[in-house]
Amino acid sequence: MKIAAIDVGTNSFHLLIARVGMEGGIEILDRAKDMVRLGETSFQGPGMITSDQFVRAAEVLRGFKRLIDRHECDAMTATATSAVREAQNGPEFVRAMRDESGIELRVIRGDEEAQLIYLGARSSLDFGGRRALICDVGGGSVEFVVGDARESYAATSLKLGVLRLLERVTSDPISTDDRNRLANYCHERVEAAAAPIRRAGFDFVAMTSGTAYALGDLILGKSNLPGRPVPFPEVLRIEEELCTRPQGERARLGIDPKRLDSIVPGAILIRSILEVFHADAMVLCPSALREGMIADYVARNRPGIQLIDEYPDLRRRSVVALCRRCNVHPGHAEQVARLALAIFRGTRQLHSLTNADGELLEFAALLHDIGYHIAPSRHHKHGEYLIANYDLKGFSAEEIAVLAQVVRYHRKATPKESHENFNRLAPPLKRKVRILSAILRVADGLDRSYGRQVRQVACELGDKAITLRLAVVGDPALELWGANRKRDLFEELFARKMKLELVDEEPMATSSNPTVQLR
Repeated sequence: MKIAAIDVGTNSFHLLIARVGMEGGIEILDRAKDMVRLGETSFQGPGMITSDQFVRAAEVLRGFKRLIDRHECDAMTATATSAVREAQNGPEFVRAMRDESGIELRVIRGDEEAQLIYLGARSSLDFGGRRALICDVGGGSVEFVVGDARESYAATSLKLGVLRLLERVTSDPISTDDRNRLANYCHERVEAAAAPIRRAGFDFVAMTSGTAYALGDLILGKSNLPGRPVPFPEVLRIEEELCTRPQGERARLGIDPKRLDSIVPGAILIRSILEVFHADAMVLCPSALREGMIADYVARNRPGIQLIDEYPDLRRRSVVALCRRCNVHPGHAEQVARLALAIFRGTRQLHSLTNADGELLEFAALLHDIGYHIAPSRHHKHGEYLIANYDLKGFSAEEIAVLAQVVRYHRKATPKESHENFNRLAPPLKRKVRILSAILRVADGLDRSYGRQVRQVACELGDKAITLRLAVVGDPALELWGANRKRDLFEELFARKMKLELVDEEPMATSSNPTVQLR
């Protein structure tokens, strides 16, 4: 199902087109943006959207509609925010846009906007078990939402957008007095709304919107990564630099020409927010209102399909989505993950890897057969390619490289320096790949029949051998054969023979189950 979301904002108009899978996963297909700046007039004097802006807005929306039609979208949702809801002729604007473009705008309140922003941020932000203060700095308003991966706890909207603040800037470059007055004003307005946010409590600050990303580009470079911390001293430094340069000089920094005037009050506002909430850094969140509109549409129209509700953790959700997309055999993948974790924990004193590495092993085990989606032949290499090129959320580049290589070596050849992708890894990562793939190979062999006949596995470590004590049901001959065929790397790394021993199930400690189920 393809869904289009249109956000008619105070500063910019945005279009997002996404495909929603049966499991609720959202794949972004296309984006478009145009800066119309309705707020330049709707916040001033009589508060009217001008006839020229009517014409410009209709032109942009007709372009969006053509793109939507080209993608053959199944549904469309469109909202208008601060500028339209406050303009005296807002209702007339909505009717005109419907007549001119065929797009029906829904004017939403500030609290609705905040909730949609939360839903959007939740789709891409790595909460890591923490609560975030999500701030969306728009042209007409600023939305604050406290939430975690499961729900939101506090939300508020302030009429404090960058186009409103721009009216208070009377000099270029901004004078010291104007800058101080503007900062004090921002502090006062944010402080007045801070109490419920502080009561809810949060662990970090995440910023969405074009203004935040424009600052992030100046600080971290154009390749800035979502989720990467932007330290407060760097925010303050870039604000001071922007405030000393007239608009013409700011253009040389690579800022969008349509944002050259508003970037200064935007930087002051973001700095003020961080100061009021005593935050030493912010992270950039790539998703906000448009993504939230898609998520909201899915929740309201197709209840129960959202993977995000089933797996609040971003990384785990991303792995499950890829498994489902590639039609992985769920029983086998879950069994291999369970056995691999048991062996990993049972051999901990030999490999000394961390619990985080164990999680990577679990994910690799769940993903190890995704290459069948391309072809059975060389499926281990196809799996490596899919992991390296699929947009797994919440993983660092190093973690993705490790996952890809562990899947690559779950069968056939073992890691070698002559293999180009393996050779690119740093020595500690090469060791990690060797160990994790060695364990995965054995675990995969222990479910050679796909029958989940090995109920439990415990490791007994000796000076010359590692004995895997197996509690089984039925005839495990195929499992024993499969594990013995893939013991080579395991024995090489641990400098011990691997022995398989069948035991009664009852005396054994229960092995830990993986926390993912693919069905």
